[in-house]
Amino acid sequence: MVPSVRAAAIVRGLVLLSMVALAVAACKSGKPRLPESTNSIGITMVSIPAGSFTMGSASASDPTGQKSSEYPAHTVSVPAFQIARTEVTVGQYKKFLAAIGREGERQLQDTDFLKYNSFGDDAPVVQLNMNDVRKFIEWLNGMDGGGYRLPTEAEWEYACHAGGKGEYCGGDDVLALAWHSAHKTYPVAQKKPNAFGLYDMSGNAQEWVEDCWHSDYKDAPTDGSAWMGSTAECRFHVVRGGYWSGSAGLASATYRDYKSPDFYHHEVGIRLARSR
Repeated sequence: MVPSVRAAAIVRGLVLLSMVALAVAACKSGKPRLPESTNSIGITMVSIPAGSFTMGSASASDPTGQKSSEYPAHTVSVPAFQIARTEVTVGQYKKFLAAIGREGERQLQDTDFLKYNSFGDDAPVVQLNMNDVRKFIEWLNGMDGGGYRLPTEAEWEYACHAGGKGEYCGGDDVLALAWHSAHKTYPVAQKKPNAFGLYDMSGNAQEWVEDCWHSDYKDAPTDGSAWMGSTAECRFHVVRGGYWSGSAGLASATYRDYKSPDFYHHEVGIRLARSR
């Protein structure tokens, strides 16, 4: 490695470590952890520093056979970006539905939408397909300065780990971090946050990410970008983070799943990202 390149890499690593140390200290003190801004509908975006991390699992197998899609582990360098402190809530999504008129009124009257979003305006919104998500993001970009999008899968896992190595997004204590094995969604930000100050990345609602589904990480990008691929692969999109009725194992930091973007999923919600 060229000395100047090596020095730059060391500096980036030190910056990330210092940011994580500040985040952990701030979490303990109750002060804001990283720079944040709140938009016009109440979504708080957290500024995540650039850095590198090991994505995925070191082994392709475990007793349940679930880790094959998490292999091979690989180093990814993620540019600085913003990610929402919580999942988009029912109340925040209702502001979008109110703004778009008749189409929004129809969704508010949909039996399944009402069934799975009847646990309060502070619970994560679910029962959305990818078309709903795209329309919501387009509307938000039109009224709030632009740049909103879904996170890439690499950004999501990097933000989940927050510089740590715990089994879940914030440590190893799943009861403190995640709603799981339950009968409904719960208000966001009631469990413990991770070191970046992000809530419910493990459990509550699974979260759409931008990437198309690939069955493992062979040939995955290493620059933090979304992994798209062929038409066949894009028949499904990756979801991350476990969900309210799933087992604790599904809430792990590395667990991956996939869903059809055309269908409505009562366990899947949204966490926004934003380019800086």
